[in-house]
Amino acid sequence: MRVSMLVGKRIQMKRRELGITAAELADRIGVSHQQLSRYERGTNRISLEQLVVVSITLKTSVSWFLEDCFTTPPPLMKNQYICAAETVL
Repeated sequence: MRVSMLVGKRIQMKRRELGITAAELADRIGVSHQQLSRYERGTNRISLEQLVVVSITLKTSVSWFLEDCFTTPPPLMKNQYICAAETVL
């Protein structure tokens, strides 16, 4: 999964946990509601400067937003169709 998507999910998770609406957070950090939505969906990359602003606003360390970026992704299955076919037989 892309870093932008992982960070965006964390922003949304923390915002909801704190009971802050997307419009309210957008106002607090100085971006449009649409831009915040793009950050949360991972459509647009959030700059480091903007992530620091989000971090301060949500009273959460920047590292918390990046935690999921350092986990090892599950291995890709090679020949997944062959394995599935063998299972049926």
